[in-house]
This record gives sequence, C-alpha cells and structure tokens, in this order.
Amino acid sequence: LVPVTTVQLGEPVNFTCVLPDVSNRQNLHWYKQSAGGNLKTIVSMWKMTNPEYGPELSASRLEVKVIKKISILTILWTIQEDEGMYHCAFMDWDVNAWSATYLLLKGI
Repeated sequence: LVPVTTVQLGEPVNFTCVLPDVSNRQNLHWYKQSAGGNLKTIVSMWKMTNPEYGPELSASRLEVKVIKKISILTILWTIQEDEGMYHCAFMDWDVNAWSATYLLLKGI
C-alpha cells in the first residue's frame, strides 16, 4: 500500500524520502504523477548540488533539502493541481531506491 498524506488546500506539505546508506550519493529525483498520468520531474539533484526544478510545479512554491540520509520536499502552499502521487527516486551505480506518497487535498 502507498502512504497517503492529507492536507487542507492552501496549506504546506512535506514529503520525506530516506536515502540509502552510501557515501557517494549521486542522483536524487522527485516526480509527480497525476491520476492516470505519466511521471513528471519536479526536481533533480546531481551529487546533492543545487536543485534543478522541472516545469511541473513552480519552483517558487517548492523547497528541497537533504539532511543526513533524508530528503525533504516541501510544497510551501498547495493548490488543486498538486493532488497526486509524489515519487522519490535515488539512483547510483549499484544502489537504487524508490518511494511514493499520495497527496490528498481537502477543501477542493
């Protein structure tokens, strides 16, 4: 089962992703998938450098950070189009990890 996070429309939301225990973290990606839609890149971080934001969500409403072995994606204020599945993907030469959470908005 996929975890569900429910927030009120207009409120912020945090998604967390536990990263593998590797010393050289390479590629971290956050994706959004609307119901029945394809994955769309929200943000990518290469070797944990400055994030590169995709066109799916406005970078002005997003914040992404890595604290030790956890990546946190924050949508600073939610809008109706934010509802959907959020995926975190970590990719390295020999280690891959994937997790997902569904965002359900109240008040739409």
